[in-house]
Amino acid sequence: MRTAPFSDGTPLVTQWPIPPGHFFDYEIRPEVGDAGTYIYHSHSGFQAVTAHGQLIVREAEKHPYQYDDEIAILVADWYTKTDSEIESALTSDPFIWPGEPEALILNGRSGIQSLGNASHDSCMPSVITVIPGMTYRVRFASLAALSFTILEIEGHTDLTVIEADGRYMKPAKTDRIQLGSGQRFSILLTTKSPSELAADGKGGEYWINYRTPDGPRGNYLSGKALLKYGTWNSTQLYGKSGRQFCRKYGKPFHRKRAYPGVHNRHDRHDRHGRHPTAPPHPKVPGKPAVSVKNAWTTWLEYTLEPLDTSLSFPTLDEVTRTLHVNLTMDDKDGGQLKFKLNDLAWNEASFQQRPGAIPYLIDAYVNQRSPDYDAAIANNGWDPKSWGFPVRVGEVIDIVWQQTNIDARRSYEYHPLHAHGQRFWDLGSGSGEYDPVANEQRFANYTPAPRDTTILYSYNGDGNATTSAWRAWRYRVTEENIGAWLMHCHLLHHMVMGMQSAWFFGDATEILRNLPHPYISGYLEYGGSAYGNSTYDPFVLSYFD
Repeated sequence: MRTAPFSDGTPLVTQWPIPPGHFFDYEIRPEVGDAGTYIYHSHSGFQAVTAHGQLIVREAEKHPYQYDDEIAILVADWYTKTDSEIESALTSDPFIWPGEPEALILNGRSGIQSLGNASHDSCMPSVITVIPGMTYRVRFASLAALSFTILEIEGHTDLTVIEADGRYMKPAKTDRIQLGSGQRFSILLTTKSPSELAADGKGGEYWINYRTPDGPRGNYLSGKALLKYGTWNSTQLYGKSGRQFCRKYGKPFHRKRAYPGVHNRHDRHDRHGRHPTAPPHPKVPGKPAVSVKNAWTTWLEYTLEPLDTSLSFPTLDEVTRTLHVNLTMDDKDGGQLKFKLNDLAWNEASFQQRPGAIPYLIDAYVNQRSPDYDAAIANNGWDPKSWGFPVRVGEVIDIVWQQTNIDARRSYEYHPLHAHGQRFWDLGSGSGEYDPVANEQRFANYTPAPRDTTILYSYNGDGNATTSAWRAWRYRVTEENIGAWLMHCHLLHHMVMGMQSAWFFGDATEILRNLPHPYISGYLEYGGSAYGNSTYDPFVLSYFD
């Protein structure tokens, strides 16, 4: 939400939380270059475990890659416990682990039971129907609360990544997809020809296998979806896909005729979309067919490059400041286990306990206050009074997320690190400690990609008891990206436990000068008129009118 900071949706950073029984109208204005795959979700507590979805921004003009149709895939976790039960356990003293997810779901289904005899529809595999000889853009997104997902498609290993986090990339070949929470990728998938399908002898049905990496005790989650090639007796193709198929294979297109992929909508079929004359559904295999490769920490690292060559990547010589942000976990604050960034645990509850706590952007408008830059420089990057990380306009800053642990008994974990506002240039990752000079040498013939979510991996130690891994970002802060922005781990458990940080690009004077006064008192007050309820609509002063 870089173009509408008043609608970023981060409570206590850009705005007040939405009060119970109220609603807030979010304002979105995509700009040229913003076409891509996005997500939306609640940003309060553990609500995003179910309050989420995929958001697709279409191109205003012709898109740079050609394909026949699109498929949207959303990965998430499924729990039997409520979000409040999980959040209470995570913040308890002493700490209580609420347990792993019960299932990893793809488009709302876990795929752990076979089609046709599942105990519930949500236990069946999702069925994704395609037709032969077509190119599909498959949009992947993850809003998993905790899980990291590795996904492979049986018999389809020639995949091309064309988008990451809402930005087009130069084509990059891969044989699988990896997703941390908050990440989005688009791939081009070209389906098999009719002759290839006949040679395979699989009846046009291929398993989409997905799983998490092994846990500390060898445990993991897995599931399956079904990639199904259409036949004359399965589902009906309408519109674009039907026309494309007929044009490709020289057949006349008729609006009401059944084409490969879907049966006629007036025909009899079961609750699983199965035509009565079709062969039985395949049974879900017992073992996860996806292989967890040892190189999962290097997938697409130093590979993705922006398709837009006009972007100006700042070099190491231009960097004015490097800030190391150490990620640690401890229970020093009583028995409550917390994640900390440079020894600061930030979440809604802890922030509200501060005297006079007010959202950063609201504070800039009402009191003309912003985090103290000099105090932050003397205190590992954050102002001890406001808990904000200030960055001045004109700075080129490297942020190095360093996974450390002052208590070697604590286990290292992976963290999908996400930034609101302007995208950063992703400088890559590795084990041990960050070496800026050695890493910069990688960019001689390679341009880092602008991203908003990248993974700080766990390498299980490198012989150093206190250092495990790093991930580095680079920002050029300008008048265009001033505002208050949250940077955080996208795992809900870790966010609740404090792995969040509030960053202030620019100061209050620049905020007031560059961003028009929003919503007057209705926005600046908790439960003000900018927040509607059942008795009145919100008073909206559009930022873009």
